Amino acid sequence: MATFVSRSAWGARAPKKTSADIDASRGGVAVHHTGGTRFAAGSHSSCASQVRGIQNHHMDTNQWDDIAYTYLVCVHGYVFEGRGVGIRTAANGTNDSNYRYYAVCGLVGGTSSSYDTVTEQLIDGFRTAIARLRSVGNAAAAITGHKTFLSTECPGGLSRHMSAMEPGSDGGGDPTDPPDPDVPAFPGVLLHYPPVTVHSSARTWQQRMRDRGWNIAVDGAYGEGSRRVCLAFQEEKGLIVDGVVGEKTWYASWTAPVTTAAARGPGPDLAPNWPGVLFTWPPKTVHPGVRTWQQQMRQLGWDVTVNGAYDKRSREACLAFQKQRGLTADGVVGPATWHAAWTSPPTA
Repeated sequence: MATFVSRSAWGARAPKKTSADIDASRGGVAVHHTGGTRFAAGSHSSCASQVRGIQNHHMDTNQWDDIAYTYLVCVHGYVFEGRGVGIRTAANGTNDSNYRYYAVCGLVGGTSSSYDTVTEQLIDGFRTAIARLRSVGNAAAAITGHKTFLSTECPGGLSRHMSAMEPGSDGGGDPTDPPDPDVPAFPGVLLHYPPVTVHSSARTWQQRMRDRGWNIAVDGAYGEGSRRVCLAFQEEKGLIVDGVVGEKTWYASWTAPVTTAAARGPGPDLAPNWPGVLFTWPPKTVHPGVRTWQQQMRQLGWDVTVNGAYDKRSREACLAFQKQRGLTADGVVGPATWHAAWTSPPTA
């Protein structure tokens, strides 16, 4: 899985200003590359410097408010935070496309005869970035190239890889075969929401998740409730958390062990709805949902301050709680960690 690099971690300059005038639910994600010259760094130790160089060029030469892209992805599988979720881009070429599409740039370039190697780590980084933009940034399903909006060669050699960037697709490069005849073959349909996916395989998957103990309706319509269960299951099993039932999530539903957390389930009768925001530190996440989670953790006996700011103390409590509950111990409050806070007994 790709590694996320925050702005502070790669040494970003502060933006001159930001604009939240973006609604990617009406568009999706635009793919970019760096240009017609090969660009990929041989060593990952150089990638942060490259990102800083792009930001300097955009702010000092182009006189833009910040680096133009939402995220940038290197060939080593790292996703660098650019403008970030909820911020209007400056990369797509038109006012309308900057309003409706996030922008993700691969740190690769070249010509048709001499192009940087497009690694599996790079494609996985795109999948991770796009999944995050959908789950946190409300991006719609479209994945398109920069040249859709403007007369340009961008995204160059990445154009033929865009179908592999679909979260949950695994790019077709490393298919997961059913481990035994009792596991139904992946149907080839990505279950996602929005919009609601109506398909016979949705009923099959929902029934399997219900058999595993999850609180889910078995109706053949993959909607908000199904996506919420999928997000929690993916986080628990260390999969890409994108809310899409692709090949890996499908097979994990039959092959991954059933845990206590899953058996209790993230039912709406047990916990308030996950607010749709990942609580992380650093930098600290400030959100009304943080206060709700902190209050619940205090009631469970954990030493956290109820202030609505996910800080170092909150992260330390989260890490310990995740280890206790057998969840992925990453210090991030996602859907599985959120729901587990309402299904776990108080600490001794």
